[in-house]
Amino acid sequence: MKAQLSVASNYSEACELLRSGYVKHVRLNWNVGSDEFFRIASDWCDTGAKIKKEGDSFIISLKGFPIPRQH
Repeated sequence: MKAQLSVASNYSEACELLRSGYVKHVRLNWNVGSDEFFRIASDWCDTGAKIKKEGDSFIISLKGFPIPRQH
């Protein structure tokens, strides 16, 4: 069974989905700026997430369900 891909409209929604424990892949469905991209990479990639470009958007994928530090 293939993991479901959820869609986030902003950074907060993406974090909420990833922290929920129910999804492993989140499409960032907004125009992600460079500062925001590096914030996402810092918060999530340090905990084992992968970010890939697919078409015009980015997808964050988790192997497990690590929860990044709270800001």
